[in-house]
Amino acid sequence: MEACLGAKVIFHLPKQFCDNFLEFTHLALFHKIHELIESRGGHVEVRRRHEALRGANSSDWSAHLEADNLHIIENGTVQQPNALNAALAYLPPYFHLDALGVLADSSAAQEIYDEAKVNPVLAQSNFLVLQDRLVRKRRSRYGPKKDITKIPKDCIAVFLQGDNPHRQGTAHCDNETLLRTVAKHAGNRKIVVKAHPMSKQLDDVQLLLRLLQEGLPLVATDANVHDILQQCAVTVSYNSAVAIEGFLHNKPAILFGRSDFHHVAETVEFPCDFPRALHSALNSQRNYAKYLFWYFSQFAVSAEDWDLNERLLKRFEWAGFSVEDLGLQGVGETEHNRLDRSRGNQAVLDTQRLLDGMPHREGIILKRPLLVDNCYQEFLATYGDQKVRICRHLSADGAQKVRDRASEINHVQEALDSASFTAEKVLFIDPGFGLMCVTHPRGVPLQQKIAGAAGNRRSKFVSLAAKWLEVASLSCQRKTEFSFLDTLKPISDRPLETITDDEDCALLKLLLSNLTKRARRIEGTEITQFEGLDWFSVENLIHKNDVLCAINIRGAQWTSVSRVSARFLVDLQMHDPAVSDHRKLGICQGDWRAFMSHDLVPENERRTALPFFVGEQLYRSFVLNYADTNVQKRGRDAIRAYLA
Repeated sequence: MEACLGAKVIFHLPKQFCDNFLEFTHLALFHKIHELIESRGGHVEVRRRHEALRGANSSDWSAHLEADNLHIIENGTVQQPNALNAALAYLPPYFHLDALGVLADSSAAQEIYDEAKVNPVLAQSNFLVLQDRLVRKRRSRYGPKKDITKIPKDCIAVFLQGDNPHRQGTAHCDNETLLRTVAKHAGNRKIVVKAHPMSKQLDDVQLLLRLLQEGLPLVATDANVHDILQQCAVTVSYNSAVAIEGFLHNKPAILFGRSDFHHVAETVEFPCDFPRALHSALNSQRNYAKYLFWYFSQFAVSAEDWDLNERLLKRFEWAGFSVEDLGLQGVGETEHNRLDRSRGNQAVLDTQRLLDGMPHREGIILKRPLLVDNCYQEFLATYGDQKVRICRHLSADGAQKVRDRASEINHVQEALDSASFTAEKVLFIDPGFGLMCVTHPRGVPLQQKIAGAAGNRRSKFVSLAAKWLEVASLSCQRKTEFSFLDTLKPISDRPLETITDDEDCALLKLLLSNLTKRARRIEGTEITQFEGLDWFSVENLIHKNDVLCAINIRGAQWTSVSRVSARFLVDLQMHDPAVSDHRKLGICQGDWRAFMSHDLVPENERRTALPFFVGEQLYRSFVLNYADTNVQKRGRDAIRAYLA
């Protein structure tokens, strides 16, 4: 692709990676940035990183970072407007891309952590995925030992980090002071010490040998970190990634250095602080799932996110470089479609990982996404020999939504005592993850049956839907006075900016005036309500062999029988109308008669509440679906017939 004129993106990498950085997984974020910039016509340059860009005491980097370009420094400490520092954020696939620094110097260090504001469902799901990815597979960053090592239970696990924390100015003491301090106050606990695999291990070994000769109760090990973390009572380090891995084991951390995850760890600045820190850590009750989700979602980017490119471009803009500044080409329609597919594929991957990490959920295979948005996702899957739907509620109240939904499905099941009328079944729920699995009934959507039928056959299907609703609603009904004027207010407040035709605006005003008059006449009228069937629609019914099964059942709430009936009829009229000029209140007369052939809507409401709600639903559907030209035409015809 031919490059456009614009600022360059310049990578500042260690000398040994400049020519082959695309081969190394710890530089995966640089791979993604390179692909993004080059694919959109921008230009990337790779330079050897100058040591001044990592200097703890530097404050002026202008001699190495010209102002016209965007600079991305691997493990940098640079703080100037046109620079971002990048490094693996402790655990893959997360990376820092930060204007302040990385690791101990990242933006997270200065932020206030409020656990109450963290979405518990997303946090718990993310936590389980990380556990499955790292803990259950005993994976860590530096080629961990495969053999299982026996570690003393409830030990203090010390993870040395070579001289890195001291060179970077984040350590509060040297290694010897740390080890002597821990040994002095360990009590009866064993102290297990693991040297950093990438440090000068000879120095660590010589130090340990000297301390052992003095009689300090230290146990040196090269064990897999997860063997140590599984058995220890607490981790001790300066600011090691192993402390973060310890959070995945729900193990507290004590840090002898400055860090950016100090919010849920005990920090020891002076040796005399250690006894207090140890007591506090051993008695702490931290929700590490919430913390890790807050940390990684707010202060890192995932190299596996479907929308990583958009996140990267936003970071670049914060650094002062817009898409135009970088000379990048826009995203075409094909690319948008690809991003939508990527989002669906990412949702499938994330949810499959979540399920794989859950005990007793083996055998669930996701096939394809049915719905993916920020608050709710749904997937078609197999569970053994069954076809199922996996539903994820991702909002902060997702756990309660799952419980409410499962309760209502079970209630509907109990209410339907006929072999001809059924509902989906709950196979399992996991509220903490906002997750539920329901059966996926075989058959054809009733909407498709109705759309393809005419005359008496169409009336049969419409009548069948009304009968299903009547049977399901009998067990929980009540009579109440209803405020039709209150119902009218949200309609009158609905903005009409999307209505582009002046005649359509005038038609809606006439409809609103008509509804206002009806509401005043019937205000305070007693109407019938039932609980839990507000989700009822032609789209949520499956038909096979004269059996009608409901799907997509939601939590219970009281709603008007007349309103649900009106919505069903209006949706048919707007989306799958019958070929007929005979109307009643804008609705095809054949559909009206078929639906009213049962005693679902009381006789007095057919003259009062039902006509009002038909008009209300016509208004709602016309405005919400105005972009659909077919709905525009059908809506105009239906509203005019309603007003006639």
